Amino acid sequence: MAREDDTPTSIDAVTPEVAAELRAMQAIAKTVGGHTPLDDPKRQVSRDFTEALAVLVEQGVTVYRLAKILGVRHSTVYARLARHGYRKPSPSTEHKAYRGIRATGVRRANQGQ
Repeated sequence: MAREDDTPTSIDAVTPEVAAELRAMQAIAKTVGGHTPLDDPKRQVSRDFTEALAVLVEQGVTVYRLAKILGVRHSTVYARLARHGYRKPSPSTEHKAYRGIRATGVRRANQGQ
C-alpha cells in the first residue's frame, strides 16, 4: 500500500524482487572476511549489501523483518549495521568487537597491493 504521495510504505519497501537481490548479495557478503583482499569485488558487494539494509531500516522496515527475509537472527543484522558504522554497537559488544582495526598480517599485505 502506497501513501498518497506515491512513496512506498515499509510494507512495500521489500518486494519479492528486492528480497531476492538482498539474499543474493548476502550470499556473497558473508564470504568476506579479514583475509579478503581490499580490492576484491566481493568487498564492494558486502558494503552495498549493508548500505541497502541501512536504507531499508531508514525507510521503516524493521530489522526483525529483514532478518526473517534473509533467514538470519536480528542480532546478525544489527551487528552488520554496527560493524559498518550505520548504528552504534550494543554496550555488551562495544568494548571488544568494534575497536579500531589495526592493519596486521594479511591485512597489511592486502593494503600494499
